[in-house]
Amino acid sequence: MIKLKVLIFLLIIPISLNGSHKVYIIHGFGGFRFAMNKIENSIKNEKYQTVNYGYKSFKDLDTIGKQLYLRIKESHIDTVSFVTHSMGALLVRSMLQYSANDKYFPKIFRIIMIAPPNKGTEIADFYSTFGLINYFFGPNVQYMKTDSDSYANRLPKPYDSEIGIIAGIRGKKHGYNLFMEGDNDGGIKPEKTKIGIEKDYITVIGQHNFLLRKKYVSKLVIEFLKYGSFVSKQTVKITTTNE
Repeated sequence: MIKLKVLIFLLIIPISLNGSHKVYIIHGFGGFRFAMNKIENSIKNEKYQTVNYGYKSFKDLDTIGKQLYLRIKESHIDTVSFVTHSMGALLVRSMLQYSANDKYFPKIFRIIMIAPPNKGTEIADFYSTFGLINYFFGPNVQYMKTDSDSYANRLPKPYDSEIGIIAGIRGKKHGYNLFMEGDNDGGIKPEKTKIGIEKDYITVIGQHNFLLRKKYVSKLVIEFLKYGSFVSKQTVKITTTNE
């Protein structure tokens, strides 16, 4: 029995040393990698290997989904986890169109989605009616519409992965965007963030982009990466963007 434990231990050591697991951190629509720096630093402090992945978010999601697929496939890792903000969740789901049937693609372990438009957003419904918006910002505005046949609602779901969703709210009858009915984070309603197969879900008081600056959100991300759940579930009030 002792020899067996030693053998298992020796087999595990190379896995942890050769970087066989990485956490890809993915920003949202119109964003940049530096927006995810605070969360990435928190993850690095826990000794995870990270990739703060930048992409051109005005390009077609299928195109950038394939680019992400190829980038990860070429990294020669065994497992991968994701931390996404906003449209970054749709990018990962778009990638599944290419990775799902590739038996050599790393296993997708856990995905933490921060304010994801999994069921679209009314903001996209509004802006998609303006031709100039679509011309300058590309097709992804249309893709994030809320109708049941929209791209966001038709994308594959990572059924074999553990998903944790962090949604932003104001905690009042009306959200940060008064032109949207009900509570919201200024861009997305909490009910639109759900994908239907999430393992854990939590709401945090905070505006859509400022969620990335909150220490508590970074803590939740670490908890889900480690345990597959939000251990310290609670709703907290935002007082500053660095809270």
